[in-house]
Amino acid sequence: MKTVQIAGLDAIPIVQCNLGHTSQPKHLWDKDGFGYYRCPECGLAWVSPQLTDNSVSQIYATIFSNKHSKHQRPSNFSAYAPVLKKLRPYRQNNQLLDVGCFTGNFLLAAREQDWDVEGTEISESAIAYAQAEYGLKIHLGDLTSLDLPENYYDAVTLSDVIEHVSDPLETIQKIHKILRPGGILYMDTPHFFSIPYLAFKQDWNVFFPWHRTYFSVSNMQYALENSGFQVQQIEAIGVLPMHRFNAWRAYQAAKDTPSKMDSIKRPSFIKKYKNILRPIWLVAKSLHYLPFKLLSALGIHIGTKLIVYAEKKS
Repeated sequence: MKTVQIAGLDAIPIVQCNLGHTSQPKHLWDKDGFGYYRCPECGLAWVSPQLTDNSVSQIYATIFSNKHSKHQRPSNFSAYAPVLKKLRPYRQNNQLLDVGCFTGNFLLAAREQDWDVEGTEISESAIAYAQAEYGLKIHLGDLTSLDLPENYYDAVTLSDVIEHVSDPLETIQKIHKILRPGGILYMDTPHFFSIPYLAFKQDWNVFFPWHRTYFSVSNMQYALENSGFQVQQIEAIGVLPMHRFNAWRAYQAAKDTPSKMDSIKRPSFIKKYKNILRPIWLVAKSLHYLPFKLLSALGIHIGTKLIVYAEKKS
């Protein structure tokens, strides 16, 4: 497929559903020079033309330099406690891999609970930071390109990652290879058919070009089951994020004026009292998930975040 250029970045047209369906995709809209399409057979949505991995790495380098100019070492890992609790019964080899770990906050939380942790990441800057600051073992590259041991890991996690990769199905299949039989996969990702989508359509802030693929409950389950997984839990929860922030325009501005990347500032009182406000926020967030969990149990999936636990069949 011929490479095209958008704003100085390489991109490749994607004309077919990643899950193997061959029907003519439905064009949804155009945004910031990119088209958005949806498979009429399974509902998978994607961006086309799609940024190459090298282009996404360039974007991550800009984002990293802006996000972490005043980065502080994380000390509160309570946000990760629910996931780690779900992973605990699967500890056998004690090996956990976090895919797309960025600077390794989740790995630090898992290490606090005595997991042997590794990560993967495509941002060299993020890896250098995580290794220098925390001594973490992180592999450079897309998961599908890495030579990792098969049938090895107890748990593989991807938080807000599967939507970024160039080939989601191949990524899921690679995870199946490296998990031990009976091992667990955890993923979360924006849920395409959700309340903010209905409210904002293409203006919802999750629609930007380095989010390359968008899943719903049914096509995520299809991808997992056809890759050898047994889905243990799948639900769509929450209403956040629910705003129109345009990450692509912020990135474009940041190339010239780095401070503009941080265009959404936290109020000063939040910064001052974050240690007090954080647990209150986490409790409130958990409570607001409850009705969405109930709706998911009834087969009604309208939450913004898709949460998945899937076990590799023994």
